Amino acid sequence: MHAFLTRVIGFLLALGLPVLGQSLVVPKEVQAGRPVVLEGRELPEGRFPLVLEGPEGQETLEVEAQKGRFQLELHPKAPGEYRIRLSLPAGALEARFTALAPATSELTREGLKLPWGLLPLPPGDWLGPLVQGDKVYVAQGLLVVETSAKEKTFSFHFAPARILALRPGPEALLEGDWVLPIPFPRVPFEGKAEDLKVLGSLLEALSPPKPWPYYAYWTLDPATLTPEDLEAYGQDLLARGHRPELFFDQPGVARMAEASRSLQKRDPEKALLLARTLLRYTPLFPGSLAFFRETATYLEAQGHPAQALTFQESEKILRTWLPPQLTLLPPALGTLGIGYLALMLYLFLFYLPAQLKDLKPLGGYLGGFWKHPLLRLRHLHLAYASLGERVLALALFLALSLGFLLQGLDAQVRKELFAPPLDQGTLRTQKAQDWLRTLPPTPEVKALLGYALLSEAPKEAQGLLREATLPFALALRGDEAALAQAYRKAPLEGPIRTALQLGQDPWGAREPGPSLRTLYLALLQVELERLQEDPFREFLRLGTSLPEGVKPWAFAGFWLLLLYHLLTFLLPRRRTPVPPSWALGVRLLVPGSLGFSSGLGLVLLLLAAYGLLAFLESQKPTLLILAYGFHLLVLVLSLRRPV
Repeated sequence: MHAFLTRVIGFLLALGLPVLGQSLVVPKEVQAGRPVVLEGRELPEGRFPLVLEGPEGQETLEVEAQKGRFQLELHPKAPGEYRIRLSLPAGALEARFTALAPATSELTREGLKLPWGLLPLPPGDWLGPLVQGDKVYVAQGLLVVETSAKEKTFSFHFAPARILALRPGPEALLEGDWVLPIPFPRVPFEGKAEDLKVLGSLLEALSPPKPWPYYAYWTLDPATLTPEDLEAYGQDLLARGHRPELFFDQPGVARMAEASRSLQKRDPEKALLLARTLLRYTPLFPGSLAFFRETATYLEAQGHPAQALTFQESEKILRTWLPPQLTLLPPALGTLGIGYLALMLYLFLFYLPAQLKDLKPLGGYLGGFWKHPLLRLRHLHLAYASLGERVLALALFLALSLGFLLQGLDAQVRKELFAPPLDQGTLRTQKAQDWLRTLPPTPEVKALLGYALLSEAPKEAQGLLREATLPFALALRGDEAALAQAYRKAPLEGPIRTALQLGQDPWGAREPGPSLRTLYLALLQVELERLQEDPFREFLRLGTSLPEGVKPWAFAGFWLLLLYHLLTFLLPRRRTPVPPSWALGVRLLVPGSLGFSSGLGLVLLLLAAYGLLAFLESQKPTLLILAYGFHLLVLVLSLRRPV
């Protein structure tokens, strides 16, 4: 029997058939685009050619068998049938496998269908899936969910604005034609309130791991935020370019202040924690100074004077960051307006008899304009006034006009200052940068734009910062001379003092930057420059209380009145005497009329004007009576004076 088997094996070898046990091992089915391992077993030692045939053609490789084995990684790219042929001295070995088309990821009502199973997703308008290699992306609102086609792993990416589309890269097209790579860079939030509402529902359903971006915490009830949440919230605010010196008008900040107030009785510790977070990261928001004063009062009442002092002293610093308060401007304008009208009425009535006497030969007060218009202009009522009275009338008119202009400029600047895009607590949003580029390129505007671009375009930013001498711009230049100059200009600015190691800023070490007051002054200069370039159009834009239809007439009236005042300086004074009884009667009506050319007369006039304004606002007429009392006293003394 043994001899028979020996003869059979020898016969098979003579025919060139493979020896029993030699084989090629490969999976029957694989996925196209993924590597597959071919294994050879029980092979002779040496190098042998291997041919791979598939839908894309034929490829010849070489393998080396060591200790009877080899492994080779194949990469079938196209779906279809593949044939492997290994040539050996004893004959050829063959193997076959099928490459299947890659499994597609698909969004269904239940969620995202993947090769490993189903990823449940909350309902909504999901975008995607976007497949990038083994990674799969879907998005809704502000959230991108990243998973793997191979295994059950997840990552979450928060967009700074609503996502409109997912693109290869991967990248996302955001609202406002804004394209950012995924994962998203740490830039400020530029979305809307409805975007946060959608994000809140997604966070509740998916529970992504913390920490989150700061705007994601706005979707939660402030009373539920832990100290770790608030610390992550604040640090992310700073990392994304937000500054405590700028204004925050987001509803999420206001909700934290409201929650702190409501928790003072139920949970004083949480109320104080929220108040400290607001003070440290977002101290300027609507009603913030009143909120911090209330907090200080509450702490004092609870027996914590040292903690109350922190809020009180911080409030003093916050006031230096705010725009100048022009609370005295409206009463000053009212006083100047009443004083100017009173003076003009006095001069008109006082010199009216003399004017009528001189105009009688010319055709009368109104007829003279038709019969002898040029001669009539020589008899304007200010032509009868003294030089001092003319100067006073012009000075009051110019002061009133400049005050009115300042009020309009201030209202216009504040309108821009506390509105998008400047109400987000940062200048490093895309909208803020685009808006700054639309402004006239004054040195101050260039400095603001340079600061806004410092993180993303440092070379361009440094070029812009070198054109301005604002303290923060000097401090950002990076050289010692500029830093010293910045300190001389603003010795109390915290970031500059920290850079010079002169003390720690209460708001922590941070780069120098503009405050809300700096923005206000820069925008005020912008409005002045615009007014010089196009006075009529910019006057119509000013935030005055005049109705829109009245503004053009007010603009024309100003120039006519100014021309009238200047013209009277070219007219010789008319010397026609005024009847003494008439003069005394008119002087009784207007305080200070005995000495308008002197300082005392002006003081009495303005005092009476302010007293009348206060009386019209339902206050006691004390100042008005005082002004008339002094006026009558001076008048009586002047009558008793010997001639």
